[in-house]
Amino acid sequence: MVHQPDWKALRAEFPTLAHWTYLDVARKTVAPRCQERALQEYTRDVYENAGADAWAADNVAETRALLAQLLGAKPSEIAFTKNTTEGLNIAAHAFDLRPGDNIVLTNMEHPANVWVWKHWEAKGVEIRYAQHRNSRLPLSAFAERIDERTRVVSTAYVTYGNGYRVNVPELGRLCRERGIRLVVDGVQAAGILAAPLNGLGADIVSIGGHKGLFGLTGSGIVYCREALVDKIKTPFVKQPGGAVPETVRAHANSQFDYVRTAHRFEGGNPNFLGVRVLRAGAEFLQSIGLEHIEGRVRELTTECLRQLKAAGLQTLTPEAWEESAQIVNVLAPDAAGIMMRLREKHRVAVNVKDGALRLSMSFFNNEDDIGKAIRAIRREMAVTPVA
Repeated sequence: MVHQPDWKALRAEFPTLAHWTYLDVARKTVAPRCQERALQEYTRDVYENAGADAWAADNVAETRALLAQLLGAKPSEIAFTKNTTEGLNIAAHAFDLRPGDNIVLTNMEHPANVWVWKHWEAKGVEIRYAQHRNSRLPLSAFAERIDERTRVVSTAYVTYGNGYRVNVPELGRLCRERGIRLVVDGVQAAGILAAPLNGLGADIVSIGGHKGLFGLTGSGIVYCREALVDKIKTPFVKQPGGAVPETVRAHANSQFDYVRTAHRFEGGNPNFLGVRVLRAGAEFLQSIGLEHIEGRVRELTTECLRQLKAAGLQTLTPEAWEESAQIVNVLAPDAAGIMMRLREKHRVAVNVKDGALRLSMSFFNNEDDIGKAIRAIRREMAVTPVA
């Protein structure tokens, strides 16, 4: 018999939920108590042991291995970054492109996954945009923009606005067949969806740590497929596989391995505090199980869509779980005004993206959260002047 998590007990690990109805995990996730303990342990070690454990390289290596195990990768495929944008920026400078080549993005991307690629336009590389169909990005939307000069496709796994889930494994197969590199913004999927990184067919996946991984802002990871990791350019090590001069080889080999692992995407001291908190978050997630987490988020997302329909509210989020994740949007006039009133009058935290209210949930939410939020939205829509 498969053990089911005690969702009520897990909810108690998030003190914010005693005061707020929090449905904004796609922006930032409220901290579980394990994050507080990690912060205290770090500070205590600095105070009492002069940072012997807080600044230990072993902790960084162990966290790398733990995140790899949680997310379905090898430790050598994981590098620490400060956010999703940094990982995407690494990808956007990793490949040798030529004038006349093209990069395919989508018109549902977060701005971060557009601007990091724009530098290529000045070098004669075309940027193309797969066009959504009714707020969806099926494989055909990518295929019609790809041709023999396409070198890179970059897309969100789960779109930030209406939460559409791109079929990345299917897209990965298409890219491999045509020799195209696939880069994925995975921040809205990590810690929510159970699919392993090494099963997506992506070359690079960038993930900020402050959403589903329960890390701090300013921390994150980038995954790079093992077969590619020592063959691409990085902003820190310009010549993949280049020899280390004899005069510094012993020191370099004792401190770093920049040649063969994703560690070569990092430079200098890591964010030791951020890494420690990511470790605590990964241990917490592992204790629950990503399969359980995805199952619970699926239940909540389905319930949210059901209640929206019953309330007569419109959404652009697909009903099928295979096309969605934890994000549900709600079409509403004066969405920004409603968002503020929800916070000020009802203690309900949601967000606004692409002119629509955005509700986003995690396993720590429950059906009562969804009901309260939807009732509050209806109430505030009723008093919103129509332009």
